[in-house]
Amino acid sequence: MKLPLAGATASWMHHEPLDHALDTIAANGLRHVEFFTSAPHLQATALDANARRGLRRRLDELGLEPLSVNPSGLDVNPISPHSDVRALAERIIGAEIGLAADLGAPFVVVTTGRLHALAPLPRSEALELITDAYGRLAERAAHAGVVLLVETLPYGFLARSEEIRDLVRAIDSPGLAMVYDVANVLAFEDPCAGLRAAKDELRLVHVSDSGREKWAHTSPGRGEINFAAVAGTLHEIGYNGTTVYELLDGEHPTPRYGADVAALVSAGWSL
Repeated sequence: MKLPLAGATASWMHHEPLDHALDTIAANGLRHVEFFTSAPHLQATALDANARRGLRRRLDELGLEPLSVNPSGLDVNPISPHSDVRALAERIIGAEIGLAADLGAPFVVVTTGRLHALAPLPRSEALELITDAYGRLAERAAHAGVVLLVETLPYGFLARSEEIRDLVRAIDSPGLAMVYDVANVLAFEDPCAGLRAAKDELRLVHVSDSGREKWAHTSPGRGEINFAAVAGTLHEIGYNGTTVYELLDGEHPTPRYGADVAALVSAGWSL
């Protein structure tokens, strides 16, 4: 069983234009791409129909397939106690669903939002908000032929694999599933155990290196992730999806990107 790798345009945010990101991903033999939908690269609410068609043509020229769109989890908070903020979050995610459908990407990556550190909503109220919001959005996604994927995120309201799995099961919609990010969970759960817990709801995986004491999304070998063990676990659970290499560490990615991809292929992934 192959474990195909995808690239993430987020790696080049604030370093290079979107075209450079796509060129580099394609030049390194990757055939799928996740779009980080934030300025300066692109923004779903600001990309008109002509721009969407042009981006789809560019992907075709490079032999790339759109895999997912990923708005910034820092800016989208569906469990805010402020109703206008929640409404904005739903509008943004709705625009991402439309962008994914227009590009032909099957997935939209979302998070569970954030609680105020000093005055958080009670857990039961936050669960009700996220369940209601993602219940509505999942139905909208399913109608568009897209699946919302809730991501494990260390600062999210729900961060652990089992918590997000249980949310997805409770909503029980064909438009909702999970994305598991191994770097995001290393500080508080074993990624291999988390993958096993998520296996039935898992549709996408994010990988990069990180430390247990310092959160990162860096090159393989710079942290403590056992990539061979992660790849082995994906084989064990019968995962047949794509894995996104999500490099985000502040350094320019291009000079090391080929070596990073080669390291992941050596650990068990494929081009």
